[in-house]
Amino acid sequence: MAVPDCSAGKTARVRKQQDRSIHTRQRILAAATTEFVTLGFLGVTTRSIAAMADVPHGLVVYHFGTKLEVWRAVMERAITDFHNALETVVKESAGDDPVAALHASLRVFIEMSASRPVLNWLISHEMGCETERLSWLLERIAGRDIATTIDLISQAQRLGRYAAGDPAHLHLLFVGAASRIFLMPAEVKRLVGSSTLDNTFLEQHISLCQSLFFRDPPAESAN
Repeated sequence: MAVPDCSAGKTARVRKQQDRSIHTRQRILAAATTEFVTLGFLGVTTRSIAAMADVPHGLVVYHFGTKLEVWRAVMERAITDFHNALETVVKESAGDDPVAALHASLRVFIEMSASRPVLNWLISHEMGCETERLSWLLERIAGRDIATTIDLISQAQRLGRYAAGDPAHLHLLFVGAASRIFLMPAEVKRLVGSSTLDNTFLEQHISLCQSLFFRDPPAESAN
């Protein structure tokens, strides 16, 4: 008499549980993002996140432990997505043209800011005060993406292709000019007559931002 094989059924149950766990985690993160934007870090609790996600409070604690860990997970998702996109365009331009790489990386930043204004608001909001959360953010991005961008700006400046000035200062100026506009869609609609979600507006914004900072190649000296 053959012995029934129970392994297939067990594997299916485990996979179903894993899928349910992933779905719950994503649901909590989505709810937490809304809560942090609406109430700020200090106004949010793990219980308010659970209520927004419509899950038992114990599941928030099970998946993340504390409010700070939920916040870090929200930020990590935003940081990782941008880092991966930036890393891709820089690698594609590596050893080729630092100006082209800088153009591509700044385009990625603007596109990410346009597609995820809420997460962009969360990150920019944390940059205003000296907190442990700010230190954590800078540790996560300063040694990777910010350092990469500042280095590209320095290289472009040496070629006479970028505005003069402190590279770090210029990076911060670009971030403000490029991303702030996506946090004010109503004003853009009134003054510009366009939606920040419109692709034509996005391309115009990218072109304008880059024209503020990039420079044409220096003229060749006459012999």
